[in-house]
Amino acid sequence: MNKFKSIKKQLKFCIQSMEASSSLFVVDPERDFTRRRKYLFGNTMMNVLLLEAGSLKDELFGLFGYTLDVPSVSSFVQARDKIRPDAFCTLFKRFNEKTHAPVLHKGFRLLAIDGSVLPVSNAMQDKETTVLKQNHTDVPFSAYHINTSYDLLEHTYDDVLIQGQAQMNENGAFNHMVDGYHGPKAIFIGDRNYESFNSFVKVEKSKNKFLIRVKDIHSKTSVLRSLGPFEDKEFDVRVKRILTYKQTKEIKEHPEIYKFVPRNQRFEYFGDGPYFEFECRVVRFKISDDTYESIVTNLDEDEFSLEEIKELYRMRWGIETAYREIKYDLDLNTLHSKKRNLIQQEIYAKLLLYNFCRRITREVEIKEKKRKYEYQLNFVRAYHIIRHFLKEKSRKIPLHIESMIAKEILPIRRNRQNQRKVKPKLPVSFNYRYD
Repeated sequence: MNKFKSIKKQLKFCIQSMEASSSLFVVDPERDFTRRRKYLFGNTMMNVLLLEAGSLKDELFGLFGYTLDVPSVSSFVQARDKIRPDAFCTLFKRFNEKTHAPVLHKGFRLLAIDGSVLPVSNAMQDKETTVLKQNHTDVPFSAYHINTSYDLLEHTYDDVLIQGQAQMNENGAFNHMVDGYHGPKAIFIGDRNYESFNSFVKVEKSKNKFLIRVKDIHSKTSVLRSLGPFEDKEFDVRVKRILTYKQTKEIKEHPEIYKFVPRNQRFEYFGDGPYFEFECRVVRFKISDDTYESIVTNLDEDEFSLEEIKELYRMRWGIETAYREIKYDLDLNTLHSKKRNLIQQEIYAKLLLYNFCRRITREVEIKEKKRKYEYQLNFVRAYHIIRHFLKEKSRKIPLHIESMIAKEILPIRRNRQNQRKVKPKLPVSFNYRYD
């Protein structure tokens, strides 16, 4: 059995096991999917997984063939609407449990934490997703904020938490994912949005490690201002502070010992007393002639040198690339509904499909040849090939899918730098895609 068939078998098993208890995942357990119709619970979930960028009618033709038996768009939307979004979240997690193969670095998983904005239609506004004033204008902006942890060595999404843009809280999402993590020891790698004493301590208490980029020493809002003072140069130092919510004269006179944490700032670890001993490692290094990056971590100096800290943070860019691929290569930007529950379905479905594709491509080897450049798989082509054959019946699946993928390659061009072009984020508002 080739890797594609093996992974597809696991996906089908997960869907079938949920179908056996479908009443747990539908809106109305007494009525939904209780009669045998063209749309069954499992078939509907699989069809949502396979949606691409076309109109719903074109998608249904692609799924069912160009015959008179193709169901209507309305019937498909009604079937989808019976399934709760958390059903797709459950499927995402069960599939991960069945197919995850840990890849470790010095005994640790490398999990990048980040969030990404997914704009949605303003036609339906609500308190969860709609921000009434965006960028100092009175134009409403509706979006979901997708928070994920991403395995940088296996190249798959490990966990996800979806928040409405109006209620977005990246630090809260980070804490939630740390609480829900039960795998091998991990290093959580994050960018500046995650600098928080509560988050640092939460990871430490979970017996995992963190490596978080923070605002530099000159920033008035950086956590480093209460851990310094620091010289304006590269350094790698250990810092200790006693965190407290008290404001006595002694505490105010000794900022080199105490760090005041106001009551309105989230910190869960004072317990029965007003003091908490905190220790971390602060690393600062140059990235250009006059620019520095600052990192707060609890990694041990003897095990992880300054150069390794730099490399681990550089690897964090993998989650940014993954967001680009899932939005553009797997068509998450082209949603097929205005309804918030159906949008959430598609988010979970695309994350699962991404993991499905990545767990196949990681087994594909490129034949070694004398070439000018080092080569890598063309993942866009790989995703299209895998999704095409995922739609096919088992008896039609060829044995050479991995060989087909291995032929689609691109040169690796390292150290290419282009000026970033920032554009306003807008939903792909093709109304014919919606129900």
